[in-house]
Amino acid sequence: MTILYFTATGNSLAVARKIGGELLSIPQLVREEKYEIEDDVIGVICPTYCADAPRMVQEYLDKAKLKADYTFFISTYGYMAGAATDHGEKYLKKAAGHADYVTKIIMADTALTRFESQKQIDTLPEKKVDDQIKTVCADIQARKHNVPDVTLFDRAVDWLYHTAGASQIAPDKAKAHIVNDQCVLCGTCAKICPSNNIVVTDHVEFLDHCEGCLGCVHNCPKNAIHLKNEKSTARFRNAEIKLIDLIKANN
Repeated sequence: MTILYFTATGNSLAVARKIGGELLSIPQLVREEKYEIEDDVIGVICPTYCADAPRMVQEYLDKAKLKADYTFFISTYGYMAGAATDHGEKYLKKAAGHADYVTKIIMADTALTRFESQKQIDTLPEKKVDDQIKTVCADIQARKHNVPDVTLFDRAVDWLYHTAGASQIAPDKAKAHIVNDQCVLCGTCAKICPSNNIVVTDHVEFLDHCEGCLGCVHNCPKNAIHLKNEKSTARFRNAEIKLIDLIKANN
């Protein structure tokens, strides 16, 4: 089994590790221009951004040629996933020709302009994340076939995101990040960025191809990177994932 994953704060990587198999980072596959993957089982695991898969995941699967007897797509999310599973099914079918199992797992939401990180952490026990993952693991092991119907509410959420012009990517999004005087120019933000959008010299410079993943913000060792309208200064990284794991995944 091979799992292709995208992660910024560790949620999707944590799920991928529990399912098992060979784990391949999508940012690394993009840099290596490796688009042909073959195995008996191939899965894709990624977070949900604006009720959709991250842009890099979309673009990778648009080019990829995945060959497997059984395929799955898992969206991790924190509040409203919208039609993320519907989009995931479409991307997987484009890459592999079929999508056998599609689901979503609710975890902590990392959108700092909408949620306080500590409150999200506090809600994790009631979300029963481990139980969700155990169910998904059992389904995949049994090669269960299931693609959920997207509810009218989910489609309405999807429509609202797009009608409101919500976008994961905007040329000036990363440039809106604020780096305060706590920054020690350690370069962690650049190392963790999946799209090579950050350059650290005698200052931190954000370029124009931000993925909107907030990995740099949540994982800064000095909590020196902020957003103008963030709800709190608390940060989140999945408790089962170390900083070095994210750097290895994205660098």
